[in-house]
Amino acid sequence: MNYFDIYYVVRKLIGNITPISDDGTNKERYCNLLDQCKLLNTLFLEVYNVYDSNKDNENLSNRRCAEKAHDTMKEIIDFYSDKIN
Repeated sequence: MNYFDIYYVVRKLIGNITPISDDGTNKERYCNLLDQCKLLNTLFLEVYNVYDSNKDNENLSNRRCAEKAHDTMKEIIDFYSDKIN
């Protein structure tokens, strides 16, 4: 399964998160947003755990995974830190 397949499955399962000018619809979309935020947090924590548990590992392939996790987290943090402040 590739990235786009996973993305569309998750989007279909969670539903739309973009609010509109309708309180009833916005209540549902807010709940969807909460679900998506929880998922995002869980995925980010899992990537962090790969980094944290492998950054000092003697095995090269483990360290390579840790480096990729680190670089991805840093890229995401750097990109969004400018956007939300």
